[in-house]
Amino acid sequence: MDRLNPIYTERTECQDCYKCLRECMVKAIRVVDGHAEVVPELCILCGHCVSVCPVGAKKVREDVAKVKHVLSTKRAVYVSLAPSFVSEFSEEEQVGLFEGLDRLGFAGVSETALGAEAVSSILAKRLSDAIHASTNDSAKKASNQQTLYLSSACPSAVEYIKKYHPSLSSYLIELSSPLMAHARLLKQLYGMDIGVVFIGPCIAKKREADIRPELIDAALTFLEVRNWLAAEGLSLELGGRRMNFSSPFSPPFVPRKSKDGSLYPVDGGMVRTIFHRSEASPDLCTSLSGIREISKALGGLEMSQFEAPLFVEILACPGGCVNGPACTKKNGTLMKRNQILSYHKKTTIRDEDPKGIDLFYRWGIEPLPKGKVTDREIRDALSKVGKYSVEDELNCGGCGYDTCRQFAEAFVMKKAEPTMCLSYMRKLAQKKADALLKAMPTGVVVVDEGLSIVECNRNFARLFGKEVEELYETKPGLEKASLKKLVPFADLFETVLETGVDILEKDLRYGEKILKGSIFTVERGRYVGGIFQDITLPFIQKDRIVEQAEKIIRKQLSTVQKIAYLLGENAAESEVMLNAIIQSFGQEGR
Repeated sequence: MDRLNPIYTERTECQDCYKCLRECMVKAIRVVDGHAEVVPELCILCGHCVSVCPVGAKKVREDVAKVKHVLSTKRAVYVSLAPSFVSEFSEEEQVGLFEGLDRLGFAGVSETALGAEAVSSILAKRLSDAIHASTNDSAKKASNQQTLYLSSACPSAVEYIKKYHPSLSSYLIELSSPLMAHARLLKQLYGMDIGVVFIGPCIAKKREADIRPELIDAALTFLEVRNWLAAEGLSLELGGRRMNFSSPFSPPFVPRKSKDGSLYPVDGGMVRTIFHRSEASPDLCTSLSGIREISKALGGLEMSQFEAPLFVEILACPGGCVNGPACTKKNGTLMKRNQILSYHKKTTIRDEDPKGIDLFYRWGIEPLPKGKVTDREIRDALSKVGKYSVEDELNCGGCGYDTCRQFAEAFVMKKAEPTMCLSYMRKLAQKKADALLKAMPTGVVVVDEGLSIVECNRNFARLFGKEVEELYETKPGLEKASLKKLVPFADLFETVLETGVDILEKDLRYGEKILKGSIFTVERGRYVGGIFQDITLPFIQKDRIVEQAEKIIRKQLSTVQKIAYLLGENAAESEVMLNAIIQSFGQEGR
């Protein structure tokens, strides 16, 4: 477990379901001793594993204690509040939120959207220049004019491109994220010694704070803030009840409210802010949200086919930041989108993009080294899970990987274990069960609700004569054979199926044999099992005599122990009484 990484696994809670591995687009999960661990160097912090973990074993690093320290040591600390707060907090809760943050000691709350607007202004200018160059300087365009621009607003999307599509890294726009831009703006306005704490739905912002501590002191999720306020006895709802809602609540943002930046949380929001500031037409801008969609859209790109500059807004979360992994409100995307657009329409201020802020930033994320796994290693790994041919490769995805070969590669790289292969474990369990059945000296049978045999061993067939044993030779296990046609006491199996009450150690006569059998439920109403032993066999009779003798000896020994206990108890009482009499007579003699 690595608590320094923003996402980690609580091993004691992991239930080995591999759902996080199945859902992770970049397979940044390593299975060790049956537990799924996050691999920090592979993780892009999209937080999807946190959202899908059915038992909550994937945890997000808690940074409230760090923020408390910042509040106690910095001259003033400002909140950079993500614009998705609109879809996270109701209007009543927003009142309580601002009141609570004030009481926690923050100097003010500002919109991260202000940084987004600064980023959009620079992007709009760059895109306008690119469009102008593409239409007026054909020779330059043909030689080295850039035609693809990928946004760098989403840190998870940036990590995805840098780590997993390094050939496209040069198309990422080298600009600060909206949070970095906002932190620069706040420090320009209120002093370089202030603290900046981000609050939003994004786990990746925690790493952004880790790598840029001179700008961002810490990042909290919406859930962390809710829990912190509750721990301090500050209710979001109570704050709202003290207000008069005859008119809409207007958050007291510093230094002012944003305008277009408030659209950033929804996919296409960033594109809209650029439209307002550039000559770009709709066909020169597009939006991709969700790692899966980004991967599909960017596959097989041929830059020579682009005749004009294309700007692509890339967001790791499907639908945009309103569906960030640390959102606590699970409303549908359309509802959240509508809330963002409604909030944006209520803002009537004029855009005032900040001036004089250097937003250039080169994301220092190195591409992942490509581990070379040979075909021989893959074949060897597949053979360890019982896959010796292409036909054996089911590609069922139960292990979390799309194909058996991907699983084998992960196995070679020590990211996977043989027990993750469901077909292998099923076959292994079947082999163990078969071996156990064959080795058992008693006759064993399992039947279904129709009294058709599911499985039995040779000793069971041998109990019922030569014909049944010969049938077993022809069809091992007697699968689907009718129990009613083989044994005269099949009705007992029906009774157990209907009642669920087991019949244990019952003597049954079959010809000259006496069978001692137990019939028991395997799965109520569906499967019943039976174990039988011929107690008329000489060696069985000998065992029975020994067993009965041992029972008699144990019973007699128990009786003797009880008598001895009673005798000892009586002797002790007699000794006490005699001592009392002697003592009494002795005193009279004096």
